[in-house]
Amino acid sequence: MESKLTLIQQGPFRSFVYRDYRFVWIAATSSSIANWMLKTAIAWLILEITHSPVLITFAFAVFAIPSVVIGPFAGVWSDKYSRKKLLVFIWIVSSVCSIILGLLVMADFQGIWVIFLLTALIGSSMPMVFICSQTYIYDIVGPANALNGISLWSLGLRLVGAGGAIIGGFIIESAGTYLAIFVAAIGYGVACIAISAIRHVDARGTPDDSSVFENLKSGLNVIRGSGLLIGVVILAIIAEAFGYGISAIFPILADEGVFAVGAFGLGIMNGAFGVGGVLGSIILATLRNLERLGALLVMVLMISGLLLLGLSLSTYFYLAILIIGGIGLLMAGYDTFAILIMQRSAPEGMRGRLTGVLVLTFGIAPAGHMALGFMTAALGPSLAIGTSAVIVISVTLLVFITIKKLRSLQS
Repeated sequence: MESKLTLIQQGPFRSFVYRDYRFVWIAATSSSIANWMLKTAIAWLILEITHSPVLITFAFAVFAIPSVVIGPFAGVWSDKYSRKKLLVFIWIVSSVCSIILGLLVMADFQGIWVIFLLTALIGSSMPMVFICSQTYIYDIVGPANALNGISLWSLGLRLVGAGGAIIGGFIIESAGTYLAIFVAAIGYGVACIAISAIRHVDARGTPDDSSVFENLKSGLNVIRGSGLLIGVVILAIIAEAFGYGISAIFPILADEGVFAVGAFGLGIMNGAFGVGGVLGSIILATLRNLERLGALLVMVLMISGLLLLGLSLSTYFYLAILIIGGIGLLMAGYDTFAILIMQRSAPEGMRGRLTGVLVLTFGIAPAGHMALGFMTAALGPSLAIGTSAVIVISVTLLVFITIKKLRSLQS
């Protein structure tokens, strides 16, 4: 028994030895499957109502825009208040909003702006989930196991996310969009129950009598004073807008004008992106340490740009699926490297605030989603994706050349 325990503690699943980590993981994965199913359902719903590339990408943007306002404050709140209570509250709100949306779809309601409002309310939970999960993981498993804990967390999100996207597409095709939305509501409920079981004694951040705005200012000052962290934030914006953001035009690729694969094909594309992320997270979880995190962050974004270029030239659906999977794999690397750089660069008691600034990019990135929508409407999907590839490669190369510490950063 002792040898088995030692093997687990030294193996790729060592973070699961911690009880509270297991509940954080269950909560995060339940929320992830809900998010993926909901994104697939909303994208298809908007496509059926409007057939507008701009409005479809706007739906993705609306899901992320709340991060602009909430992201930095969420970091402060996670440092000052009970993370458990914050997460329970936002998952209850997400579940209720999903139920309302599902009922509206059942009633054949087609008010686009009401759908966008509910989408924005659900999307407002994302920064809090991300920040609280990351700070929980770092506190529970410690710096030595942070790479493993974050990678397994990412693996869980991507593994169930891939299944959620595919199952969501199947449910939409066979039973209707409303049912996929109701299943998403159940996922948020499961997440709420799981996080309630956390016993972590450091549920509140370091006691601090300063105001939320003063705490926010202190976090921004740390970023502003570090060329390294500014570079990471710039690369995060590029990755969110044109790496993850490419999924915003998957419905266009699935429609009759390109691959003509329908809602199930849309689910396959989203699923391929998730499966690629799963493979990337598995690889990262098996590693114990990494050298030159900054160079690795740059490398995954450069290769992502090249794959986007390949996607823009692809005329075969299954080749596109392989490329999309590759981009998903690389985005798993981006997630882990960016988070680790932020967590390890943060002064004690400020991990939430610095991670909150990183989450801010989730909300800034919809500008890229909207740009993709306008480019797709004006130029077609191939040229839009090709332009995205050029932007990713150019900006990443510029950041790499101009920020010396990013090139030399060690783990």
